[in-house]
Amino acid sequence: MNNFLTKLSRRERLYVLLAAAVLIAGGIFYPAFRATEKYRQEKLEELEAAQSLRASYQSMILSAEQIRSENSELKKVLGQAEGLLFDRTGNDVMMEASITKLLNQMAPDLNLDVSMARSSVRGVPGQMNFTLRGAGRYPEIVNFFYQLETHRPLVIVDQFSLSAQGSKNLSDQGGKNPSEQKKKAPSQAKAQRAGELTEPRLKLQMKIHINCRAAAEGGK
Repeated sequence: MNNFLTKLSRRERLYVLLAAAVLIAGGIFYPAFRATEKYRQEKLEELEAAQSLRASYQSMILSAEQIRSENSELKKVLGQAEGLLFDRTGNDVMMEASITKLLNQMAPDLNLDVSMARSSVRGVPGQMNFTLRGAGRYPEIVNFFYQLETHRPLVIVDQFSLSAQGSKNLSDQGGKNPSEQKKKAPSQAKAQRAGELTEPRLKLQMKIHINCRAAAEGGK
C-alpha cells in the first residue's frame, strides 16, 4: 500500500485519501441518514393524520348548532306523533270493543257493525285493521267521514263503498186499475209524492286501521 502511495504524486495521493474518506463517511453516515429519513416520513404521516382529525373535529364543532336544531325539531315531531297513536290497552277483544264504542259514538244513526281483521304475519307492528258496515242517509254518512278525519288519535280510512238500498217506486202499482188511482184523495196523492222524494238510505262498507303505541308505552 505504501509502495502504491509512494509511486503517486502528491495530488494523486490527496485524491486517494479523499476518496477513502468519502467511502468511510458514506458507510457510516448513509445508514444513519436513511433511518433519519424514515423517521421523518413517519412523523409527517402522523402529522397529516392529526391535521385530518383536527379538521373533522372542527367540522363537528361548527355543525353542533345545526345538530341541536335538528334534534329540537325531531323532538317536536315526535311529540306531535304521540297524539296520533292509540293507547294499546288490554287484548284484541278489549281493543275491538273500545273501537266499536268509539265509532258508534261518532255515527249513532248508522247502526255500525264493526269487526276486527286478523293481523297478518307481515302486518305493520302496532296497526289494527277493522271492517265496518252500516246504513244511513247521505248527511249522516258525510258527518261520519268528517268525524273520522278530524279525530285524534288518527283513524285511517283505507277504502269504502256506498250503495243505495232498494226502494219502492210507481212501477209496483202497475197492476191497479187506473180509475181507482184517479179516485185517490188529493191528500193521499200528496203524501205519496212526499214519500217518493224522501232521501234514500245508503249502505256503507268501509275498511279502516289505527296505529297503537307499544303496550309498555301505553301503560304510562
